[in-house]
Amino acid sequence: MKKVFVLLLGLVFLSGTAQKMSIKYLEGQWTSNGEATDILIEKAGRNKLTITETSSYSGDDLKVLQYKIKKNCLYIETVFEPNGFKAISKYIIIDANTMVADIVSDQPGQVIYKRQINPKGE
Repeated sequence: MKKVFVLLLGLVFLSGTAQKMSIKYLEGQWTSNGEATDILIEKAGRNKLTITETSSYSGDDLKVLQYKIKKNCLYIETVFEPNGFKAISKYIIIDANTMVADIVSDQPGQVIYKRQINPKGE
């Protein structure tokens, strides 16, 4: 019985400290460190975001077709207009400054994104 109590207490602690996907959490500059894209997420009104996603390879912006936050995940659908490359990325929180993107496209994969702290040196 004591083991069950300790296990339940541990689960309550972990669920209480888990980061929740929210606009406040998402706001800021995120980088894949040259692996895919850099993302700037800004609050654009009540429950709305402005998302700018830029290719790490060419420096060109991707067109964000749509986004949604669902079940503690951020989904972003993009197209890279110069070649018509479309992707849907599902971002999952790892910790306060880390997300992983599960990318569904012609070139699927997973990419780690880190929050840039003071990207402009401010």
